[in-house]
Amino acid sequence: MARRAAIIIILHLLGVTARLFVAATSQHRDRESLCESRQTCASCLQTPGCIWCSMTIPEQSMNAPFLRCMSEQLYSKKLNLWCDPLAVVQHENTMEVLENQRLSSAKGRDPVQIQPQRIKLRLRAGEDYRITVKYSQAEDYPVDLYYLMDLSASMEPYRNKLSKLGLQLAQAMQKLTSNFRIGFGSFVDKVVLPMTSTQPDKLKSPCILKTGEPCATPYDYKNQMPLTENIALFEDRVQTAPVSGNLDGPEGGLDALMQVIVCTIEIGWREKARHLIVFSTDAIFHIAGDGKLAGIVEPNDCKCHLDEKGFYTYSLLQDYPSISQLNKKAREHNMNIIFAVPDHKNATYQRLSNSISGSSTGTLENGSQNVVALVSSEYEKLVDSVTMIDTAPNMIDVKYFSRCLNKTGELLERQECGGLRVGNIIEFEVVLKVTECPKDPKDWYQTMEIKPRGLKESLTIELEMICDCSCEKPGHPGYQLNAVQCKGKGTSVCGVCACNPGFYGKQCECEGNNDKSISMTDCKPDNETTEICSGHGTCKCGICDCDKRPNNPQELFYGKYCQCDNFSCKRSGGQVCGGRGKCECGTCNCLPGWGGETCDCKETNSTCIPPTGKNIEICSGRGNCICGSCHCHERDNIRYSGQYCEECPTCSGQRCEELKDCVECVAYNTGPLATNGKCDLCMHEIDIIDTVEEDPVKDEETGARICRTPGDAGCTFVFKYQYHRAGTGGDIKIFKIQAQKERACPTPVNIFGVALGVVISTVIIGFLILLIWKILTIIHDKREYTKFEKERALAKWDRGENPLYKQATSTFCNPTFKGNAGI
Repeated sequence: MARRAAIIIILHLLGVTARLFVAATSQHRDRESLCESRQTCASCLQTPGCIWCSMTIPEQSMNAPFLRCMSEQLYSKKLNLWCDPLAVVQHENTMEVLENQRLSSAKGRDPVQIQPQRIKLRLRAGEDYRITVKYSQAEDYPVDLYYLMDLSASMEPYRNKLSKLGLQLAQAMQKLTSNFRIGFGSFVDKVVLPMTSTQPDKLKSPCILKTGEPCATPYDYKNQMPLTENIALFEDRVQTAPVSGNLDGPEGGLDALMQVIVCTIEIGWREKARHLIVFSTDAIFHIAGDGKLAGIVEPNDCKCHLDEKGFYTYSLLQDYPSISQLNKKAREHNMNIIFAVPDHKNATYQRLSNSISGSSTGTLENGSQNVVALVSSEYEKLVDSVTMIDTAPNMIDVKYFSRCLNKTGELLERQECGGLRVGNIIEFEVVLKVTECPKDPKDWYQTMEIKPRGLKESLTIELEMICDCSCEKPGHPGYQLNAVQCKGKGTSVCGVCACNPGFYGKQCECEGNNDKSISMTDCKPDNETTEICSGHGTCKCGICDCDKRPNNPQELFYGKYCQCDNFSCKRSGGQVCGGRGKCECGTCNCLPGWGGETCDCKETNSTCIPPTGKNIEICSGRGNCICGSCHCHERDNIRYSGQYCEECPTCSGQRCEELKDCVECVAYNTGPLATNGKCDLCMHEIDIIDTVEEDPVKDEETGARICRTPGDAGCTFVFKYQYHRAGTGGDIKIFKIQAQKERACPTPVNIFGVALGVVISTVIIGFLILLIWKILTIIHDKREYTKFEKERALAKWDRGENPLYKQATSTFCNPTFKGNAGI
């Protein structure tokens, strides 16, 4: 049996090795085909792992096929046999460090928290390039805190309390940093209907305060006090800030927040300081589009519009800002926003916080009593962790990897590290990749920043994308007008002829639109191949003119011999490459973050790491991360499960199934052991108690386990057990079990009662329906009869004559005789 098992294992390993070899060979072949299909130097260099030969081929040798674009692996084998080394165009990724000051946090000097500070990169498309960025938290880093408060009438109690907490707030922040400044501003809403009443008396005083005094004239936003170190002035300005009111429920807080962010000079934000904004309100907010209710349709321009007194002057000229505008400006100005709101508004502002980078929410207790603790705790969370962000454009993919404080741990993909203290140095490995070359050459030069969220300091990257070849530019020796090898009818560009208008062919030897083939040999990769242009095109003057699919013109063949296409890759979900990549010569070129044959595998392992807890191993160290999901191991007949392989129902210490029959028999005299009369086989000590209580701390220390298992008759019972290792073998021995006295059993159903109830209910409901129908019928008939009697009483029966009937006698009147004469 052992020999047979060994043979099976060996055959299995051989099979795996063969599959890996075939996969590697197939991948190499695909790479070769991808390089060979490129017909220009620029397209060759934009393909990862490909190089170009710009050598001029002698005219007598031009009839033989010559491969211009080749993979680096194949070139390393052929070297000079393929191309003159001086004519090989092989650009490599390069980095030049322009500024690299050491990390420092000495008092009295500007701290350096990120290293290096400026670099210059030249990158090819599709290739990863790694750089290392270091971060260290500076000691006593400057802090600017601006308190932005809603001063509508309902916020008056908060204002009065805040004015008394100014000194406490400053003292709490000065424990964290001695370089601290504070400012204050207030807001209500736009002074226009329907936001604010425009009646003359309401424009003077829209409300009455609790003290009986009229409130101040309404306004949108006012910078009450720029950032200053004068704490006493802060208390005075808060206490004297005017409380006003508005008409509708939402406030103009986003108007005010935009002005606080962008008015750098007016507010007094320092460039090298942490910027904190405490946004305090008890109401919801107006958003972009609400201004249309007042006829304000001009979008917010995200610029500063404060007058000399600090009032916002464009309140009636432009709409409220959108959330995306606030998010963009908060990132640009390194703002950290704390939404301090009452508990009943916390959910609304939590959703807003999720949409604004660097923001958080906190519950504001009645009277602002906890504002000091709230600001201090949020600031400590801010400085105790670092999150790396960037300003990379769409064509550049950026990934972050770090070990955080665990220098010997595994390098994991993540942007955030926590638990930092002054002196800790965190290293991030940043992987940059140019996903595609922009069409406009001006966009090949980009400047981007990588920086910790909320800080001004950053690593500035001057990035140049390698998207073309120098031999494609006029003035280079590889750029020859009316070249001999192009028969004087075209330009030699990197060794390939770019024909003048009216000519085509490998040497521009074809004129006009002549479809007659000159050399079929040039349309075949070798003499052994019988198909012209791989059967997918027409040979025109020695060049393959590839076909397009008639049903879908977007599906086409390409390559020197039409050997490639963009539609024959494997599909996933009915789409080529799963809709997450491009099909290039039968191989899926996946978008950043995706991989696999059909681009349906996530290339990140962050989804395989438990989000919380001390365990930061991939799949809890019990499985492999494949396509972004954990595939758990099975070892020694132990099968792990769960999203992160964290569950193990059959592991040692999970003995509920083993003990439940014994506990059920002894405690309740039920179960399979009670049926067989084998309760005496239960050798464990079982105590029956009223309630089994769960104490996580104590249970952790004693190794106790809680079991809730189903038993006979659908009943569920609870018990707790403890174990220890004893004996020479160290076997686990159960020494104490506590079982709950009462079981949770479902109440038996009274079938007869249910049936009787259904019958009686049906009869009663039927009788009620008939009764209602009868009553409605009587009412309807009575109304109809009354209507009939009324119409009959009003009817008039008059006698009339038929106008067509003539009587037999006629009567005439003689004017001279008073009597009548009848005929």
